[in-house]
Amino acid sequence: MRKLFATLALVLGSLSLASPAQDLFDQASFYVEFYYNGPATQNLKELTTRYQTELDRTCAPQKDTCSYDQAVPIIQRMIGELDDNHTYYLSPEALRGSRESRQGNAPSRTLRIGVTHLPIPGSRDRLVVDVVEGGPADEAGLAYGDRIVAVNGRPLSEQSDDNQAAQFLVQAVQTGRPVVLTILRGPQRQRLEITLTGREINLARFPSLRIRPDGVAVLKIPDFDAQGQVGRRVHELVREAQQKNVRALILELRGNSGGLLNEMIYSAAAFLDEPFVALVDRYQTERTEFRIRDGRFSLTRNGQSENANLPIVARWRGPLVVLIDENTASGGEYLASAIQKAKLAPLVGVATLGIGNTTTRPLNLINGGALSISYNRAFFADGTPYPARATPDFVVENSLEQLANTGRDLPLEKALEALGIRSANR
Repeated sequence: MRKLFATLALVLGSLSLASPAQDLFDQASFYVEFYYNGPATQNLKELTTRYQTELDRTCAPQKDTCSYDQAVPIIQRMIGELDDNHTYYLSPEALRGSRESRQGNAPSRTLRIGVTHLPIPGSRDRLVVDVVEGGPADEAGLAYGDRIVAVNGRPLSEQSDDNQAAQFLVQAVQTGRPVVLTILRGPQRQRLEITLTGREINLARFPSLRIRPDGVAVLKIPDFDAQGQVGRRVHELVREAQQKNVRALILELRGNSGGLLNEMIYSAAAFLDEPFVALVDRYQTERTEFRIRDGRFSLTRNGQSENANLPIVARWRGPLVVLIDENTASGGEYLASAIQKAKLAPLVGVATLGIGNTTTRPLNLINGGALSISYNRAFFADGTPYPARATPDFVVENSLEQLANTGRDLPLEKALEALGIRSANR
């Protein structure tokens, strides 16, 4: 008995000497080895062992005081080798932001105008590629494809590099005073001045509807993050489009980053008669089915079902085209693939990111962050797997450089052509 206690004391003593970095790495390694169910083919045990050696070298000077921060970049490099966009590290701040987005309330905490802009090759100008619905930019009329050429009358060409140009705009917004943006818009290169003022905004994204002068409605779904809000909003907007007698609908999934599967399924019911996804874990011991039929949502886990009536149901049955790109991911890929499989609409753009056949689960870490792991594989009702990527029926490169220089959105033009509508830009 004395010998047993001595052995336990040695074991517990060695565990107590483990550094915070080692404890964090052990937790992340366990998650990867035990739960990972993504496309990567590496030997997971060999992977974690190799990075354990790197952690040992890094922590050698500090020994048992080696901090969480020392382990984080090693964990990031380790899971980076999986080359799986559904498996990634979330810092405590990023995890908080993700949870806020899921609640539909993600405060910016700084003055923002609600726009994403990218550099333009060969220029210091900025190209608007996304506008947050309800933010100052949206309210002022800033739109996808607008080219920002000056801020408060000062040309961005005066800035020394792209980073300085972006920072110049940020600093102007942070003053809290009105900011005048000079933009070029459309193929006609119309020069406009738009005045807007930064404020703290909600960065959570919601679906929006824009009805073009030609009677075509563009329904944009940026993601499926906000619990209880995305699917309902999609049905409300489809009903609005029907009430306004739009002639056709373009479903804008470019840049859709995915989100909650139940919100995707609810959104899909606006286009599909019976949307369905089955999820199966690595060991095939858990099976979860999501289905909508006759206005009722059902969730079945290992044979046990829960059912609920949907609060609003609208079904689009008119002409439809779906826009996708290389940033359409996860739930966006699921929806595009399901519409394509049902032969309800062509997909226009380029192949999607490539994580449309797995779902991810965030697993909490002891440092307050989380490890998002590809946990389940996804299947249609007929038992066939969802494809990793949605492949377009009409391939059109999403050239941001051409959009910036000519104002022409070629994938959108092709979508209109597929609907039998000739774009005025051609």
